[in-house]
Amino acid sequence: MLLLRTVMTFKELFKTILIADKTASRTAARTVRKFLYSSHQGREKYDDIHEIINDTPNAYAKITEDWRRENFVMAVSVIYYLHDHEHGPDFLFPWLLELLQNKNGYIRHAAVRIIQHELGPLTYQIRFPGKGRSLSGLSREDANEMLCMIEADLNKLAAQFWNSTYRKYKYIENLPSGTFKSVQLILSRLDDYCNEAPAQTSCETKDHTITRKMEIEQEIIKMLECTESDFTLEDVQNAIFHEKDINDMMKIVAMFDYGGDVSELDNILDLVSDAWNYFPHKALGTLSPAEKLLEYRETRKYGHRAE
Repeated sequence: MLLLRTVMTFKELFKTILIADKTASRTAARTVRKFLYSSHQGREKYDDIHEIINDTPNAYAKITEDWRRENFVMAVSVIYYLHDHEHGPDFLFPWLLELLQNKNGYIRHAAVRIIQHELGPLTYQIRFPGKGRSLSGLSREDANEMLCMIEADLNKLAAQFWNSTYRKYKYIENLPSGTFKSVQLILSRLDDYCNEAPAQTSCETKDHTITRKMEIEQEIIKMLECTESDFTLEDVQNAIFHEKDINDMMKIVAMFDYGGDVSELDNILDLVSDAWNYFPHKALGTLSPAEKLLEYRETRKYGHRAE
């Protein structure tokens, strides 16, 4: 059995996934997420990630064992959002469509996660109209064209895997596991992003955003103390305020250099995500994403900017 060293590079982890025995391959795949947010490497790890992602379809095509394909795809799904954005948000979309048709539920789920994440940058200017900067690096026209292409391909796939027995299901979550359900989960996320007033956030108010921001501040102070971090709440706020792209979230996660287990990492990721959504961003005119979305809804409702 191949044993994993305490410190490895991303290239070594993925090599282990691709050539090691079943146990070592699985261990390496589940180490990728924890390793991503560790402080073992500097900026060079992002270069490794870009190289791995760019070669993903070729590497996947050479895998013959189903269990190894599962390990590989699950590991890729953890780092995919850090791919080289010069290639465009959907540059591996044909491969992801292939994964959505896989019989392995873990592989389909990983593909769903990847595509859903890519929809965020692509719909940025729909959710925040009037902003010149797009997280996808695309113009509004190019992003809309890409979204139309993605939606068309997904609808074709849904039609291909449609079964008349699905008529009895009212909710997507109740559908049997399979390609049709996976596609519907993605289309549902796309509808949420493009809807003018998504139901899940329709009760958001200005007072709620202020209250939630204060709660997050206290949670961050406690988390920094628990992880014995040298950073402060102000450091976290400044990093978010001066962010340049979505990848800057990793700098914030690194402030909680915890050395703990995966469950603790999940708590940190959730907290950083909340802070990102409720703390002000310079790029949004000193508003938070939550405040910006609320501003847009009020503008659409009343026909002018709410004061």
